[in-house]
Amino acid sequence: METEMQTIRTRMNANLRRRALLLAVLEFIAGGIVLLGGAALVYFSIDASGKTLGIVHAFLGLMAFPAGYLLLMGKARARVLTLGVDVAIIAFSTVSEAILSATGSLASEPFTDSIIGTTIAVLIAAAIAYSLMRTRSQTLAGRPSSIR
Repeated sequence: METEMQTIRTRMNANLRRRALLLAVLEFIAGGIVLLGGAALVYFSIDASGKTLGIVHAFLGLMAFPAGYLLLMGKARARVLTLGVDVAIIAFSTVSEAILSATGSLASEPFTDSIIGTTIAVLIAAAIAYSLMRTRSQTLAGRPSSIR
């Protein structure tokens, strides 16, 4: 009986570690997309509002890297930081695309690339946030909660 319980715990821990690795990799990818998109926005913008939006994008992209690292390490506050960063990426990216569209801060070709990159980053961030919210009762460090 005891060895069966140990086997189950080992499998649960392995699954949680794989999940944490997947979420961390996705967070790094989303952060990279947002960071590069912010840099491109600063470079290609024709006015100050576009450059300002690009700087904020770059900052949010940079914030995704420590969040991904903390997820990878299984730290206690990784979930909270990652959710915060991903919700900020989703909200700010969506609003900034609307602002860019309304102000015409980008030429049509860079704007199309911006829409594509933002869509990909928002979808990845939403998938990460959904995954973290879905399992709110478990930590990524491998300790299942008694509440399910």
